[in-house]
Amino acid sequence: MSRILVLTYTPFAQEPRALKQVRFLKDAHEVTTAGFGPAPFPDVPHIEIPTLAPQRWGLFGRLLAAGFLVLHFYRPLSWLNALDRWTAKHLGGRGWDIVIAHDLKALDVSFELAPTHGVVLDLHEYAPRQEEHSLLWRTLIAPYFRWMCRTQVPKSAAVVTVSQGIADEYKKVFGFDSTLVVNATPYADLAPKPVGSTIRLVHSGGVAVQRRLDIMIRGVRESTADVTLDLYLVGEGPVLDELKELAGDDARIRFLAPVPYDQLIRTLNRYDVGLSIFPPTTFNLAWCLPNKFFDFVQARLGEIVGPSPEMKRFVEEYGIGEVLPDFEPASLARALEALTPERVAAWKAASDAHAEALSSESQGRIWDEVVGRVLSGARA
Repeated sequence: MSRILVLTYTPFAQEPRALKQVRFLKDAHEVTTAGFGPAPFPDVPHIEIPTLAPQRWGLFGRLLAAGFLVLHFYRPLSWLNALDRWTAKHLGGRGWDIVIAHDLKALDVSFELAPTHGVVLDLHEYAPRQEEHSLLWRTLIAPYFRWMCRTQVPKSAAVVTVSQGIADEYKKVFGFDSTLVVNATPYADLAPKPVGSTIRLVHSGGVAVQRRLDIMIRGVRESTADVTLDLYLVGEGPVLDELKELAGDDARIRFLAPVPYDQLIRTLNRYDVGLSIFPPTTFNLAWCLPNKFFDFVQARLGEIVGPSPEMKRFVEEYGIGEVLPDFEPASLARALEALTPERVAAWKAASDAHAEALSSESQGRIWDEVVGRVLSGARA
């Protein structure tokens, strides 16, 4: 069996994409996980990376790294990076056949681990525009990521990403090909719940100002529809406080505590329609095809989405919901007022009919092909 390391500089148990990879690969390969936090699987070896690894040379090292970023002198950055140094020390020399690196921040050290057949890079989004809403990020980090895409990414044995629009942009700007593996959700053996006179809307996910979650709240508030909206939001701070203030005294809108991912699909199954409405405030949001989109399918819900190209394609092809003409709250309000239990029940039935085709198991075959090509020495 080949030895595969799946490496992420995030809490591994909260990284759905990495978790799904491990489920695909662990029966046919000897898989080890490495990332922040405890082991995500009881039957898979795990190396916990400390989030506060000591910075090489302390404050001087941090200042030196910042200076290198300003001067666009990038090659020493991994040598100064505390996480990379800890990872190289504790994961090196273990005879890995493949390292799967999650995002650019784990790429340099993955090469340093010298896997026999190379590194597979999994890009969760379009990295050079990842935090483009931040001036500091655009000034310091974006040029570094562009350098990485030009010089380091092509050294990978294979590159994988999450949506066709993002894959096309990498090809157009940097010239490298990538394999599409969407963020589909594992198949859930569930049935759609009946639709009552009050249509139950739901949204789950992180809180970030660029996601404009206020659109969903404003759409419900502006409508006279017999609906409820439950929000399972991850995160704290002023953005969440503003959303709660915006919801005000509308009894149809509730903010509920987030649930662990292994309980999420059954929780969502209680609802009727999932909302995934993200205006293109960033490049990555313009081309997003998020986990929650596929979570809603496995929960056997209908979906209302904005005119985001990737989500629009799936909604129209499979008949699982409605695509709004724009990202305005008024358009959502009109769509909600036009809902009937019969229409929603038809959407839910379509999600049920296509749940297997839209499950992560269908993407597992792609991972088998990518890993197989890399192990055979062919560039994937």
